[in-house]
Amino acid sequence: MRSLPASFIPRTISTVGLWLAIFIVFWTKCEPAFLLLIAFPAVGVLWEYFALLKSGGIARHRGMGLTAALILIGLNFWLLRYPGMAFPLSQGGGGIFAIDAAVLSLLVIVLFLREFGRHEPGLPTAQAIVFTLFGVIYIPWLFLFVAKLLYLTPRDGQGCTTGQYLVLFVIAVTKFTDVGAFLCGSLLGKTPFFPNISPKKTCEGIVGGVALGILVGVMIFHFLGSHLPPFSLGLVCGLSLLLAVAGVAGDLAESLLKRSVHTKDSGHALPGIGGGLDLIDSLLFTLPLFYFVLQFLLPHS
Repeated sequence: MRSLPASFIPRTISTVGLWLAIFIVFWTKCEPAFLLLIAFPAVGVLWEYFALLKSGGIARHRGMGLTAALILIGLNFWLLRYPGMAFPLSQGGGGIFAIDAAVLSLLVIVLFLREFGRHEPGLPTAQAIVFTLFGVIYIPWLFLFVAKLLYLTPRDGQGCTTGQYLVLFVIAVTKFTDVGAFLCGSLLGKTPFFPNISPKKTCEGIVGGVALGILVGVMIFHFLGSHLPPFSLGLVCGLSLLLAVAGVAGDLAESLLKRSVHTKDSGHALPGIGGGLDLIDSLLFTLPLFYFVLQFLLPHS
């Protein structure tokens, strides 16, 4: 068995600090705090993404992308806090997705109009349009499923949101899968897992991470089951497995993105972890997946 890497202590400190911030917001049930907890990572990570593109020499429109992200965040919280403005999420949330589609459609049009003025259209033209649009979809739009999960279930008798327990479930399963993969991979890892994408990831680490993710999902359901849908233990294990595997895929997706622009870390804002994208990459896959699975399961629970 090998020793833990030097990044273990700073990574642990960063992780504990982030979880402390999450628990404070969950405990206070302060909706403006939820907004900040979602908006800051979404905008900050999108900024990192555009920095990644710059380091890779890829054309992009950072200002337009950030503006579209802020509009998406603002409109989502406005509509979600006042569900009378759109179809409730429990009925499919058609209104909120129509707004999302409108913002993204307008962004496509504006990006093309912006490129009309390029002196010599070429590969940078396509890059600027495609990579800017992709960044807005990949980061703020996918991450905004946190907000959709937060407002998915009805408010309680005091008018407080109840979806934060769903959010806690998906975040805990996803991030503890990351933790388990890091620990098991560091201590026991021998067999490479997609070495062409991420040379340090191992099969042993992935198995350990998935196992820890399932265990954490079962523990949360055991201690907070009264705040969660009345699912069976078998279903909770299946959901946790699905989220853990999706989280691994999300982590690999970000590694693929970084490797394509020859960058090791998306940033250095979080000691031992890296940048914001290194923190939320797995959540960008698990949040929408969990939301759409719940859309099917909740009416039958």
